[in-house]
Amino acid sequence: MKHRRYKYFSKLEYAGQFLDGGMFCQTAAFFRDYEDAKAQQIIGDEYEGTRLYRPANGLEFNNLTRNTTGTLDMGMECAVKGHEIYIFCMSTLFNDKMKNEFNAVACIEIQNPRIFIDRWKNALPEEAKKEDNNIARRVAYYKPEDVPGNVWALPDRIITTKLKQFEYQAEHRLAYTTTDAFGFENCSYQLVDRKARPAPRREEHFSQTLNLGSIGDICQLHRF
Repeated sequence: MKHRRYKYFSKLEYAGQFLDGGMFCQTAAFFRDYEDAKAQQIIGDEYEGTRLYRPANGLEFNNLTRNTTGTLDMGMECAVKGHEIYIFCMSTLFNDKMKNEFNAVACIEIQNPRIFIDRWKNALPEEAKKEDNNIARRVAYYKPEDVPGNVWALPDRIITTKLKQFEYQAEHRLAYTTTDAFGFENCSYQLVDRKARPAPRREEHFSQTLNLGSIGDICQLHRF
């Protein structure tokens, strides 16, 4: 059970399609803009595809031109090209909390993740099959005040990190791109002081359905 993966579904028909090999993937931009019911962030995450750095005491700066230092009550956001990266989310946990959080009526237990990932890679678009254009990795969780280290320059790391509030989901993520979106420093960087969630950019919401072929031989369906 330790190494298995779990995909929760809100409709039984979606679970059936997945068992038949239909793997529905959406861009990171969709999850960035998705607003969950009651303003909670469960599926949606306004920082999806973004590494936030916001120290509690402000961002320190050093102005070499004026030879001054100080702090800014702002955060630094390092954002990937969310409209060019497709993701598929699973969990390493099978429990009632996850079932309830995702309003799930069914869950697919992936009993052999290694074979599943191999089939996923084989089903990817040709450009996405390049070694640097796809990743399968457990999500790492961080606090806004954590120093990002070299993550700020690595889009593949940014897309597999999320804020600590999502840690209970124990996510394992598959992600791919057909562009150079995982290229070194291929991100946008800005200092911001968010007062509200940015307006959604629906023109960046794309989806693809990959055909893995039947995966019933490596999976088990659980109905709730």
